[in-house]
Amino acid sequence: MAALTSGAVAAETEERTREELRGTARGGLVNLVGAAVSGLGGLAVTWLAAVALSPAEAGAFFAATSVFLLAGAIARVGTPTGLVYWVARLNQNGREAAVGSVLKLGLWPAAIVSMATAFGLLMAAPLFESPDLVRLIAVFLPASVAMEALLAATRGYRLMGPSVLIDKLGRTVAQLVGLAAIALAGTASPFTITFAWVLPYLPAAVAAGWYLARRHRRSRPEQGFPDRVSARAFWGFTAPRAAAGVAHLGLQRLDIIMVAALAGLGPAAVYTVATRFVIVGQMAAGAVGQSVQPRAAAAMAAGKPASARSLYQESTAWIVALTWPVYLGVGLLADWYLRLFGAEYVGGDARLVVWILVPAMMCSSACGVVDSMLSMAGKTSWQLVDVSIALVVNVGLNLALIPSMGVVGAAIAWAAAVLVNNLVPLTQLWRTFGLHPFGALTRRSLIAAGLGFGVLPLAVTPLGPLWTWAALAAAGLAWAVALLRYRTRI
Repeated sequence: MAALTSGAVAAETEERTREELRGTARGGLVNLVGAAVSGLGGLAVTWLAAVALSPAEAGAFFAATSVFLLAGAIARVGTPTGLVYWVARLNQNGREAAVGSVLKLGLWPAAIVSMATAFGLLMAAPLFESPDLVRLIAVFLPASVAMEALLAATRGYRLMGPSVLIDKLGRTVAQLVGLAAIALAGTASPFTITFAWVLPYLPAAVAAGWYLARRHRRSRPEQGFPDRVSARAFWGFTAPRAAAGVAHLGLQRLDIIMVAALAGLGPAAVYTVATRFVIVGQMAAGAVGQSVQPRAAAAMAAGKPASARSLYQESTAWIVALTWPVYLGVGLLADWYLRLFGAEYVGGDARLVVWILVPAMMCSSACGVVDSMLSMAGKTSWQLVDVSIALVVNVGLNLALIPSMGVVGAAIAWAAAVLVNNLVPLTQLWRTFGLHPFGALTRRSLIAAGLGFGVLPLAVTPLGPLWTWAALAAAGLAWAVALLRYRTRI
């Protein structure tokens, strides 16, 4: 009888784990569609700016948008991750009535800090090389922060659709349409291109607020039965994440600003173009991570390590399957990739930037959503220390290498920081919680992608570029067939 009961419990646990994976897959698929549009849209934005503006003007645009994203990370004060974490946990524990207190604790501070940050940017604009662009992005900064925070709250309800429709699809397409219209009209300038890029954040914020208000209206607390989360509990989790979020985005964008300051706007444009292929991988990992976050938080809250482990390992297999072909293809065809943005961006330094970053980003993909897993385990203070160390490595190496090596030095600094920011938290997860991304499916994805898109095309490269193209095309076709064949498993 005990054996039967144990077997029944094991079967029930397995079924619950599979249901979590199916739910993650559904949310991840929706997110991946949006990530494909957003990632390709990011590349298209870079391409439009590169072809419509001179390298110096494009560098001014890239630097301004980097300042915008960094300022937004500061102004969000970690609210998006805090909202996902708390809304998901409250729903898991049947405490929907307490969600209202969490929304107030997160949204109001983000709104106040975003307006203060925007005012600070307006005052500091004369200190920048392009003060008009800084004033412009400051005006739209609160809308960006509001959009991110409001959509994060909907993801806490396990709703991926609003983030995809409003942010990844709606905002990205609006940006592309605006930039393309300006380029075709022949009125392109750093100011007009930047305006077309920031304007869509305003309607996106309005749409996100409308959607969250509709969803939250269903879970208002009954009179006489108040339920709330304390400010200490909410910010005890969120505050470390606020600093970690700034540092994390600093790893992605600060190098562009530093290249512009230490080497000039022209090299900043070259560096931005050479590194934009990374967007595709970041969007794929972000899409899967957004789907995994609320389920990982719920699994941790319910004491289900097996479910959390399966989520981590199988989501890593998805990320590897989607990103390694892109990274390896760009590395093998670096000159072809750079030529898309114009002949002035093809050169030895830009090629070296690509080759340095490809293996670092492949390692990052193999570590999966390690950042999300650590934060959903409640270890945001560890996450803060980890990303702070990586940021110090990045800034220190940038200061040391950019003056003498230019964009190649910036690439070395970023690659080193990426490795630190993935391997350190992976070690912590593995040792503390027994969580790691290297399940059977992940190992198969790593081996198959490495052979199909790396070893075999590299072996025929001496025969000429056409052979490389043919090998990558054959690998892509086989990869698509394999993913279709095992679609129920992945």
